[in-house]
Amino acid sequence: MKTYFIPFAALLVSISACNQNTNRQEQNAGDADTFQTKSDSGIEAAADFNLDQVSVSTSELGEFPYLSAPSGYRHAGEKNKSLEEKYFFYNDSQIRKVSGQYYYTSVFQEGDVFEDTYLVNEYKKVIENLGGVEFYSGGLPASASELLDKEQPAYVSDMYDPHPYKYKQFLIRTAESNIWIELCHGLNANQVDLTVVKEEVINGKGN
Repeated sequence: MKTYFIPFAALLVSISACNQNTNRQEQNAGDADTFQTKSDSGIEAAADFNLDQVSVSTSELGEFPYLSAPSGYRHAGEKNKSLEEKYFFYNDSQIRKVSGQYYYTSVFQEGDVFEDTYLVNEYKKVIENLGGVEFYSGGLPASASELLDKEQPAYVSDMYDPHPYKYKQFLIRTAESNIWIELCHGLNANQVDLTVVKEEVINGKGN
């Protein structure tokens, strides 16, 4: 087995750099509103998605839930709640529990043709025109799936089935609220699930 020796001066430089990085992280910890990393106990330690980097929208959003069905499609089974919790995720380990005014609907075609990609892209264009940004696209992360099975949040009962979906999640920031939007698509059921959660901002941070 080889033994490696680090010069004492280099070791001091390394320790100093680590201390500086630690200090910077501690100083910034209270400033950035970040996604959370799931642990065995649920949702806790701060991770690296910083919603403060998302620009505040200057667009007129209109009335909640801000989105209507594109031409040739309709909303069905709409549910409105004054307060509900929902999970949003950034990757396989980073999950955020959001609470606020809640809207859910299924989106179906009015005619004979259902175009999943077209429908999702139409919503995406409207959301981006309102100042929204897409922060996640993909399947249900394994850690989120485990958390859903464990905690059984109420919103899951609104969905067709959370596991086989493809997800697109967006954020619109305003001075008063964070507006979280989710499109669930890619099913064989010829539908898209749309959810909007309006999280009130307190002192520049979400609830």
